[in-house]
Amino acid sequence: MNTAAQPPVGEKVRCLACGEVFDASISVCPVCGASGEWLALYVPETNAFRRESEEIFLIVGGGIAAVSAAEAIRERNRLCSIVLFSEEAVLPYNRPMLTKAMFDSLAEEALAIHPRSWYEEHGIYLMLSKRVVSLLPEERELVTDDGAHFHYDKCILATGASCFIPPIEGTGLAGVVAIRSVTDAAAAARRAEAGQNAVVIGGGVLGLEAAWALKKAGCHVTVLENSPRLMMRNLDAAASALLQAAVEESGVAVVYSAQTDKINGTETVESVTLRDGTVLPADLVVVSCGVRANTALAQSAGIETGRAVVVDEHMETNLRGVYACGDCAEFRGVNRAVWPVAAEMGACAGANAAGEAAVYAEHPVPFTF
Repeated sequence: MNTAAQPPVGEKVRCLACGEVFDASISVCPVCGASGEWLALYVPETNAFRRESEEIFLIVGGGIAAVSAAEAIRERNRLCSIVLFSEEAVLPYNRPMLTKAMFDSLAEEALAIHPRSWYEEHGIYLMLSKRVVSLLPEERELVTDDGAHFHYDKCILATGASCFIPPIEGTGLAGVVAIRSVTDAAAAARRAEAGQNAVVIGGGVLGLEAAWALKKAGCHVTVLENSPRLMMRNLDAAASALLQAAVEESGVAVVYSAQTDKINGTETVESVTLRDGTVLPADLVVVSCGVRANTALAQSAGIETGRAVVVDEHMETNLRGVYACGDCAEFRGVNRAVWPVAAEMGACAGANAAGEAAVYAEHPVPFTF
C-alpha cells in the first residue's frame, strides 16, 4: 500500500517516468499511465527572463509542443498576443492516452492538456478547426484554409506528424485505422466489439497499447511484428523476452517476422494475408507503423527540411524568426517524435521566440506502457 503523503491541493506533481507535470489531484499519470508512486512533488524553476512587448506570436499546431511553446512565451511576456492554430475541433489533448483510453473516456475534458479556462486566463487565443495552408516569410503572414491572413512577429511550427501507412493493398477499406487523433481512436472503439477479430500491424509501444486495449474489450487480437522479437531497436534480448512474456500472458497473440501482403475485403476489411500465405480473419485492422513528420508547410515556405524540419539548438529554422518544435522537427539530424521531447522542444522554442537565449539539451527518452 502506498502510504506517501498526498501533495496539498493546488500543488503540482511531476511524473518520474515521463517527466510531465500535472495538478496534484491525479493518482495516475494521464500521459504514460504510471501509478501514484511515480508522482513526485514538483517545484518549478524560477525564470528571471522577461521581455514585455506587444509582439504577435503565431503557433501552428495543437499538441504538447505548441502548448509548451505558448506557455513559455507567456511566462516571459505578459503583453504579447499569442494565437494557436489547430486543425482539430477539440482542445489540445494528451495524445499518448489515445491508445490507453480507447475504451475509456475520449471526452474533451478527460484528455485535455489544460481546460479551456486556462487558455483564457493566460491570454492564449485558440483557433480550432483552422488549417494553416501557407507561410509567407516575406510578408510575415500565415494563411488559413478560409483565405484569412494573419500577421506575425515570430512564428512557431509545431505541425506534428502523421501515421505512416505502408504501401499495402487494402489500407483504404472501412475498418482499417491508424490512431493519431481522437476521431481515429473513437472509430477503432466503435468497431471493436467483444468477440471480434482485431489485427494490429506493428509491435511498437503504441501498437502494443492498442492491442492490450482491444484485448480488454473482448477482441481476439493478433499483433504482426516484422522483427524476430519485440522492440529490437529499444530493448536488449533479455528485456524483449520479458515484454514478450507479458504480452503472451495478456492473451495477445504475436506473429514475429511477419510480412503483410494485403488486407482483404470488398468495402469493409475481412482478413489479412501474410506473404507466407497465412490468412488472419479481421473485423478491425490497426496500422501502427510509426509516423512521418508534417513538413509540407515548412517546405513550401523555403524552410530547410530533412526527415523533418531542421532546427538549431535554439529551435530556430533557417528562416529568422521562424521556429519549429515537437514531432515535426529534427535536431542534429534526429527526429525523436515522442511526447516528452516534444514538450521540451516546445518550451525551448517558446523561450527563444520570446527573446531568451535558451539552448536545447537532449535527455534520455523513457518508454512506458
